[in-house]
Amino acid sequence: MNKEFNKGLLLAGFGSFWWGFFGVLYFKYITFIGHIEVVVHRCLWTTFTLVITTFLFSKWSIFFKIVRSKKNLFYLFFSSLLIFINWAVWIYAIATNRIIDASFGYFMMPILSVLLGYIFFKETLNKKRIFSIILVVVSILYLIFVSFKSLPWVGLIVAFSWGFYNLLRKKINVDTDVGLLIESLYILPFALTAF
Repeated sequence: MNKEFNKGLLLAGFGSFWWGFFGVLYFKYITFIGHIEVVVHRCLWTTFTLVITTFLFSKWSIFFKIVRSKKNLFYLFFSSLLIFINWAVWIYAIATNRIIDASFGYFMMPILSVLLGYIFFKETLNKKRIFSIILVVVSILYLIFVSFKSLPWVGLIVAFSWGFYNLLRKKINVDTDVGLLIESLYILPFALTAF
C-alpha cells in the first residue's frame, strides 16, 4: 500500500511539475499567435496524437466498446466541455500573465476533489482530510478578500472545471487516453470551425 501511495505521490508531483513549469514555458512561448489559436491547435493536435497512439497501441477495440455505451458517450460529452473550458482558461491565463490566478485553481483542485468524492462517492473524510478542506477554505477566503481584492474567476474556473471533469471521468472509469480521444472528437468540430 505505501509503495503504491509513494509511487502515486511521485508521479503526481512529476506531472504537476511538468505541467506547471514546462507547460507554462511552452504555452507562453507560442501565445504570440493568440490564445484562441493556441487552444484550437491544442484540440487539433491532441486528437491527431491520440488517433496515432490508438493505432500504435491497438486500442480501437477499447474505443468501440466505450462508444457503444450511451452512458459513456453522455458523460464523455460533458467531460469534453469541461476539459475544453479548462484548456481554454489555462491558456488564456498564460497569454494574459494571469498564471498566479490559474495556479490558485490548481491549488484548490485536490481538496475540491476530496470534497466531491465525499459528496458523490460517499468517500470517508478523516480528521486530516477535514482539516485540509478547512485550511484550503480559509486560504481561499484570505486570498479572495486580502490578496486578490477581487474574485479570482480564472482560478475558480480552472479548479471547478478540472474537479468536475475528474468527477465525471470517475463515474464511468474508461481507459484514460481512449476517453480523451473521444472527448477530443467531440471538441474537434468546434475547433475546426474556429480554425
